Amino acid sequence: MFNMNQGMGGGGRNRSLYNPFGETQGWSNPALQGAISLPEKVMGLTCLLMICAIGGVWLGYAGGLNTVFESNSLIWFIAMFVLVIATQLLASQPVIGMVLFLAFGVVTGIVIAPLMQAIAYDGNQYIVYEALGATAAVTGGVTLYARTTTRDFSRIGGWLFGALLGVLVAMVIGIFVQSTPFQIFISAAACVLFSLFLLYDIQRVCMTRQGPPGSAIRMAMNVYLDIFNLFLNLLMILLMTQGGGSSRR
Repeated sequence: MFNMNQGMGGGGRNRSLYNPFGETQGWSNPALQGAISLPEKVMGLTCLLMICAIGGVWLGYAGGLNTVFESNSLIWFIAMFVLVIATQLLASQPVIGMVLFLAFGVVTGIVIAPLMQAIAYDGNQYIVYEALGATAAVTGGVTLYARTTTRDFSRIGGWLFGALLGVLVAMVIGIFVQSTPFQIFISAAACVLFSLFLLYDIQRVCMTRQGPPGSAIRMAMNVYLDIFNLFLNLLMILLMTQGGGSSRR
């Protein structure tokens, strides 16, 4: 997690039209200036990442970049990890930051392409739709709560990070245990954890009216990763409970 300085975004003439890097620019039509706030920028960029991820799934699956039969998942996973770091570091750089940001979204889709392909081959596409629906419902509910609650969740960041480390350790143990109930428990814990991360990050977005250059990109990446991990863990639970085959023991 990264720290953001809170500020108040005024409604004066200096506010700008949409700019993902948080910088102000002049515009010939004063009525359009300041039309989009930082939270709106973050939400727009998060949706843009989701579209890129869908394109990445298509590139990995139909485009053959990462398939079940010729899997390059490790390479793409490393690329995703590198892009996370590079985007966070260079988010404030015009053009470069945005290119890295969009590339990150595409690569996340490529990474999960083999999983989507395997589900399709097994005829379990409905599970993906169920996971998408559940993710949308949780995301909508958490967002609504974060925007309306008076409770301050800014202090739970450290606890969430500690819980994340615990879940990662449990995932490593799960590799050796190979128990479906234990795997379901881990995925359920991860769903709760990333729902709380989403609450934490959404509230930070709503409370931040102005930030340094690159703030919108960094915050959108955090929110996207919360939703992405929530979706994957919901999908794994549904696969283990409904998918049958090798997922069941």
